[in-house]
Amino acid sequence: MTSGMSAELKTDLDELAAACRVLEMEGHGDRIWGHMALRDPDGRGFWMKRAGVALGEIHDSRDFVLLDFNGRKQAGDGKSHSEWPIHSEIMKKRPDVIASSHTHPFYACVYSACEEPLPTVVARSGIQPYLPPRYTDTSELIRKPEQGRAMAEALGDGTAVLLRNHGIVTCGTTIPEPVLVGIALEKMCREALVVGGSGFKWSWPSPEEMAAKRKGGIGIIKYDSLWAYYRRKLARAEALGEPLIGTQPVSMDSL
Repeated sequence: MTSGMSAELKTDLDELAAACRVLEMEGHGDRIWGHMALRDPDGRGFWMKRAGVALGEIHDSRDFVLLDFNGRKQAGDGKSHSEWPIHSEIMKKRPDVIASSHTHPFYACVYSACEEPLPTVVARSGIQPYLPPRYTDTSELIRKPEQGRAMAEALGDGTAVLLRNHGIVTCGTTIPEPVLVGIALEKMCREALVVGGSGFKWSWPSPEEMAAKRKGGIGIIKYDSLWAYYRRKLARAEALGEPLIGTQPVSMDSL
């Protein structure tokens, strides 16, 4: 067991590893880039996916490193991603955030270049972010704390932010929430791009309709029914030998 890791933390990190694989399965993989993080329960910082491996190759608790909020490694094997300020600055600003994610899904990356607010084409559950903000200061990697702070300011008290010409960041009060929000956001971007390019006249739900939909669907996160579905889907993909999903840890010697 990794130094400083309780049985409870190991269970949570194993769940975070599964969350990474679900993101890969749902189209958020981008070779070895993209990462998730979990707030350390003892206040030491956060556990972040190690660098050099894909989201789909994250196997269990051994695939995470503990960083303090200044990006200094405290425990774990391997290197950290250079964009650690994404997670540190959100968690410093938002005590409610337990887990966060940064990925490069195709449609969201394309829509991140659009200057118009992201419309909701099809109103769904409370997981779906409404008019997610854009971080526009730079399209570069967020490697500096001041960049992370500006991104966290753009995020505000929401669960998702589009990074201009870059990707997305999502967060939540549980491990599944940033994954479910990220999946919903990618679907929203795809729908907006399709309907926007269709040439047809179209409308989108009013703020009142969206508020009612969100209120009615918030239990999906609370009761984990949707997350349970994705865990079952992941188990089937792993059983069928989906090549994007690893079933064994990647050896540090191979990196």
